[in-house]
Amino acid sequence: MPMTSGFYRIIAPVLEPFAALYLLKRSMRQKAYLKGWGERFGFSSFQGFGNRHPIFWIHAVSVGETNAAEPLIDAILKAYPKGAIILTHMTPTGKDAGLKLVQKAPERIVQRFLPYDTVGNARRFFKAVKPDIGLIMETEVWPTFLREAKRAGCPTVLVNGRLSEKSLRAALRWSPLMRDAYSDLTAICAQSASDAERYLKLQDKTPLITGSLKFDVKINDEVVKRAQKDKARCAKKIILLASSREGEEKPFIEAIKAQGRRDILYVLVVRHPQRFDAVAKDLEDAFVHFERRSRCAFDELPENALVYLGDTMGEMAYYCALADVVIMGGSFGNFGSQNVIEPASIGRGVIVGPSTFNFSFVIAEGLKKGGLRQVENMPQAVDLAVEIVSDAALTADFGEKASRFAKSLKGATSKTMRLIKETLKS
Repeated sequence: MPMTSGFYRIIAPVLEPFAALYLLKRSMRQKAYLKGWGERFGFSSFQGFGNRHPIFWIHAVSVGETNAAEPLIDAILKAYPKGAIILTHMTPTGKDAGLKLVQKAPERIVQRFLPYDTVGNARRFFKAVKPDIGLIMETEVWPTFLREAKRAGCPTVLVNGRLSEKSLRAALRWSPLMRDAYSDLTAICAQSASDAERYLKLQDKTPLITGSLKFDVKINDEVVKRAQKDKARCAKKIILLASSREGEEKPFIEAIKAQGRRDILYVLVVRHPQRFDAVAKDLEDAFVHFERRSRCAFDELPENALVYLGDTMGEMAYYCALADVVIMGGSFGNFGSQNVIEPASIGRGVIVGPSTFNFSFVIAEGLKKGGLRQVENMPQAVDLAVEIVSDAALTADFGEKASRFAKSLKGATSKTMRLIKETLKS
């Protein structure tokens, strides 16, 4: 039986008790999932923004989407000095990442968890917030919220949108539900022409191709300087495995042990905090001498440490600036790759594996411009990284090409803002 919008709206409230059980299960590994329960079920202490106008609702599901929203939030705060923003998330890590954005204008930005996708929750949300426009970051399309936004007279724009072939196939399996959902969007900003083509298979509006907002994210110069200062004290070359996902760490550990290089320090940054301890156990079981960032400052690392385990959140820019070359996690399992843009923007060459569907256009451009290189598996990635850092000229050239690639794709924020202004006027 096809999933229709009407049937979905009936069944979604029935599933809410299971959502509560899911939160309890997640809280056993991440206690932060116990927070904000009222918000998740449509009950919040939000009291409104007073006379501020317009009100922007920006939904950024987790860390990556929240970080990508930063240049857009900066532009909105500047263009609409009397405006306000409600920033919603689905994960605690996303909400934590958003704290730095709130600090830009705490009287104008508030955070909440987005309620689950039921009619009652959505109507309570729109009644309380009364947004003038909704900006949905990247991929998070909730059918009932989009329908109720339309009912409330709130135009919605999918911003920084990306739609892989895998995600398109999944959406088509849920047709006509997802066709209705995408059709309820007022406009779509797509990262690439291929993303735009895929969106046209779900709805009729021609997407605006803006590129990725992540290229416009400003790197914190103070963080980079601190990393470079720490790096200057280290006699070793540094290879970073960034945002590793489950199943990627063990091959990495085996590969670096096989290298036997004591003149290289490997920095291992795990994507999800609930896995920090498990990866530490993997290192212990492999008899690898390592230190954890949460317990050991970089300048206190013992000489014989082979791995520096990045078990902290919000420090990816520091880790990237510390490294000579970056291996990108999420591209060696079936995860579609994590964000290659941040290290490239800092001037670090990036090695990716075969799984790149989340960033297919960006990675293809990086490969063409020489700022990225691709291999088939983790041992090949480690071999290539070691080869590069062993040659200072090769390291510098790889990093310079990555930097030029990142600079060449800036400009998504201004294109997106033009569409937002037109949507608000209409």
